[in-house]
Amino acid sequence: MTENAVDGIGADPLTDRIARDMRAGLRVAGLFILTAVHLGLALPALLTSLRDYDQPWVQLFAFTLLTLLIMVDALLGADGRGRPRPWVVLGLTCALVASTVATSRLPVEDFIGTPHWTFLEIGWFGVLLLFDAGLGPTLVFIGGHLVLTLTQLLLAGVPTRQAASGMAVSALAICTFQVAAAMLARSLGECAAAASATGREQERVRTEAAVAAQVHADQRARYAELGRSVLPLLTGLADGSLRPGDGTVRRRSAVEAARLRRLFAERDHAHDPLLHELRAGIDVAERHGVDVQLAVRGASAPVDRRLRRALTEPVLAALATAERSARATVVRGGGLVRVSVVTDSPLTALTEIPETAEHGVRVRTVRSEGLLLVEASCTLDAPAGSTAPADGTAPAEGTGDDALAAVPAGRGHSSSSDVSPS
Repeated sequence: MTENAVDGIGADPLTDRIARDMRAGLRVAGLFILTAVHLGLALPALLTSLRDYDQPWVQLFAFTLLTLLIMVDALLGADGRGRPRPWVVLGLTCALVASTVATSRLPVEDFIGTPHWTFLEIGWFGVLLLFDAGLGPTLVFIGGHLVLTLTQLLLAGVPTRQAASGMAVSALAICTFQVAAAMLARSLGECAAAASATGREQERVRTEAAVAAQVHADQRARYAELGRSVLPLLTGLADGSLRPGDGTVRRRSAVEAARLRRLFAERDHAHDPLLHELRAGIDVAERHGVDVQLAVRGASAPVDRRLRRALTEPVLAALATAERSARATVVRGGGLVRVSVVTDSPLTALTEIPETAEHGVRVRTVRSEGLLLVEASCTLDAPAGSTAPADGTAPAEGTGDDALAAVPAGRGHSSSSDVSPS
């Protein structure tokens, strides 16, 4: 499959952002409800009964402590992240301590009445702080607070049947609202998780569809390419218009075999695709008895598939003309990539080296006394701090220029083609 086949296809952050915003909204809603109960219900109840308390400062201390818990929790939730587990434990503990202290000074007839203002809001602390923990811990906290209050009530004295019935109704009403809010928060949290999971599944399906479409397009492109080159050759061999014993036909067959191997190699996940595809063509030449030496200089550089094809096409054609030996060189550095080969090619093979119309690729051929040099080079985006030679050639030191020494100078024929558009 071609590079960047699924560019832009990735995890869509929209659904995850909606889920995060929904959970953040639920936390804000819980904080708002607790603040409204604290200031709109508990505070008036406290002020109304303040004269009736034997030690009013105890009630004020409990109210102040709960106010600080609300303020600290609001600050911790301002960044949108979850609450730290130590803070949750500390906040719930302080809420229970405040409720226990405030309730310990009440007579039995004031339990779950206006003077017992803490019972109105302690359960809401559990709903708020245990929102991320789930419904179970919230119910345990509300039930534990109810048991603690009942224990304090029995220690203060046994209420009358009528008072106990009123207390039970009041406790049931208050706890029902708190449990309902916790269940609603859980349901909305599950909806957010389901929406996020659905979004990820839809994204996976879209990605698979895009990959499948790109693979199909690649396969059609390969088939069309084979139809332009391989099928005419096979047709000619089948109808007898081409003779297998002809040297030109054999070289065409070798070139097409190398192209097929390269096409197969393009689908492999190789660390160095350019070198991997070139080796596929070299393997075809070696199967025909050609001794091929490969020299590689420079680290692997990312090269687009189109450029890799343009760089290897002339080299594969030159390898197909080799009779006994060849030397291939891959040079990378300074923002340049150059692929070259020197073969012991016959004179008739010079016209079979294809040119390329790929932008930025230079193809050069040099011939001398039965040796053929084919070189393809292109300029890539140079990495930071590196400079490329201005003439478009590879660096002289440690490059493939030593391959030119294999061609006797001064007596041979040379040709150079630069097919880069101006």
